[in-house]
Amino acid sequence: MATLPMRFRLLYQMANTKTATVHELIDALNNDYGNEGQYSLKSFNNHLASMRAVGLIEEVEVDMDTQGNLLETFSITDFGRTRLKHLPRAWR
Repeated sequence: MATLPMRFRLLYQMANTKTATVHELIDALNNDYGNEGQYSLKSFNNHLASMRAVGLIEEVEVDMDTQGNLLETFSITDFGRTRLKHLPRAWR
């Protein structure tokens, strides 16, 4: 399958998991995007913030990780699920 744009791939990943943290998403997408410049914690956080701002995903839990950093857990929204119809057929 062809690689999707990062935000669509994140949305696809979120649709196939109940909830996920940024670290879980980074791990899940390592094989497809690990060599790209956008494959960084900062970039993933920016993508997730943008997706949350437009209502594709929502924050369902907030905690602290072992280093004392904020750890948000996200899930896809009903609106986000409706956007999956725009994925190429091979990804549906």
